[in-house]
Amino acid sequence: MVRIAMRSVGVLGVFAAVVALMQGPAAHAQATPIIEEPGYVPTLVFDVVSLRPADMTSPDVHTSVQSLPHASRFEAKYFPIKALIQIAYGFDTPIADAPDWIGNTLYDIQARSDADTDARLAKLTANEVRLEKRHAVQVMLADRLGLKTHLESRMSSLFLLTVAKGGVKMKELPAAAPPADGSAPPPPPSADTQAHGSAKGLEFVGSNDPMRAICGVLNYEVQAPVIDKTGLMGLYNYTLQVGGPWSMNNPDSYPSVFTAVQEQMGLKLEAVKQNVPNLVIDKITKPTEN
Repeated sequence: MVRIAMRSVGVLGVFAAVVALMQGPAAHAQATPIIEEPGYVPTLVFDVVSLRPADMTSPDVHTSVQSLPHASRFEAKYFPIKALIQIAYGFDTPIADAPDWIGNTLYDIQARSDADTDARLAKLTANEVRLEKRHAVQVMLADRLGLKTHLESRMSSLFLLTVAKGGVKMKELPAAAPPADGSAPPPPPSADTQAHGSAKGLEFVGSNDPMRAICGVLNYEVQAPVIDKTGLMGLYNYTLQVGGPWSMNNPDSYPSVFTAVQEQMGLKLEAVKQNVPNLVIDKITKPTEN
């Protein structure tokens, strides 16, 4: 589960952060990227979908995302449509020509299939489940919002992530020793990233995170794709404290993401412009309440 607690801080800044934690609609904040499998054709669709505007009158907003392992259920509270699009089509691709409401209007979403579908998913690999769930979200977006897109190369702003002078400051997890009997090594521990909002900004706490997951967090902090150029292949534990728009006038505010990444993680973000594929929104309409 991706969790973010928020009290009296800016909703959209926190929201952008929690979305970045999901590398595809994987369960429990699994940060493993979706790997394309040309020979595998996903077919999952949600049998039941509830998509309603979130109640913004509550004084205590709590954003959560749940997508259980090897099950069709997907639930999100205080979630923007932009996040769904990125779950369906990837966080590395800039979204172009989209209306503002996809990022600043929040929704509560519940979607699921039946028990037979969950039984089928239970027999698939973790990557196949990610492919299935991504497909289900794509179909939901097309059915409920009439989403139509195409890919188009455009000159876009992005960031390269490299190791800063002085080296990495995150804690790398030791690699598991191979089993003595020669059997296959156990799978790596599940990645988990949590974000907590406060008057000082956002605090991200990552456990067992590969660089892919870290780039996902930074992606939304800088509102542009973050390309990993570190060469780091391990799993890391870290804490990242970043100031938000609401904390700018707070003398105790956390630093900017660029300062924080370098001082707290030993990494560096470099802004560049490159011609990269953009997901261009051809058509999208606000969902009707159901």
